[in-house]
Amino acid sequence: MQTVNSIIRAITTLAGIAFVSGCSVSSSSYAVQSSVNLTSIVQINQYFEIPNQKARVYIQNGVAITKRDINKWSTYCSVLMQDLHKAGEPKLTVSPGQFEIIKIRKFNDYSSFPGTFVASRKWIHDFPVVVIFEVEMRLKSPETPGVRSLFCAKQVQVFSPFNSKRHYPSLTEIRTALGDAIEIKAPQ
Repeated sequence: MQTVNSIIRAITTLAGIAFVSGCSVSSSSYAVQSSVNLTSIVQINQYFEIPNQKARVYIQNGVAITKRDINKWSTYCSVLMQDLHKAGEPKLTVSPGQFEIIKIRKFNDYSSFPGTFVASRKWIHDFPVVVIFEVEMRLKSPETPGVRSLFCAKQVQVFSPFNSKRHYPSLTEIRTALGDAIEIKAPQ
């Protein structure tokens, strides 16, 4: 009986070590890479009109687009206002100007297919299949106080053998998404 218990403990220990080492390898594939820093300046070069009942405008390849027209597999950005546009009120617009980046936050959202799960210490999690990597740049400008943030994101399929770019949008990818409409400039 004691031999059976020690075999079960050894198997459990080895399985735990294999699971923990597998988790550490997968978390490194989501490494935080520098893309934008706090010393950068955001320069908005054109007016953007916020759609009815919304608080943001989406931009991809330098053009304002609707949320449903976004190609999520490519980097896209959005300008978020402090307030929501309300029916009957004047349209919200983003005016051209310079903005200081006061805070940068990186995070990711994931979704999974039902039935794919992995157990960790206390929880059972759905295994991520698609991850959306997002960078939020909180903006500040005395001339345009209604603008809150510039978000840039991209969606990545976790287990695709063709996609090794499991990282937050790079500065080059962000600049491509913004085009000439919005620039991110290094300080002089």
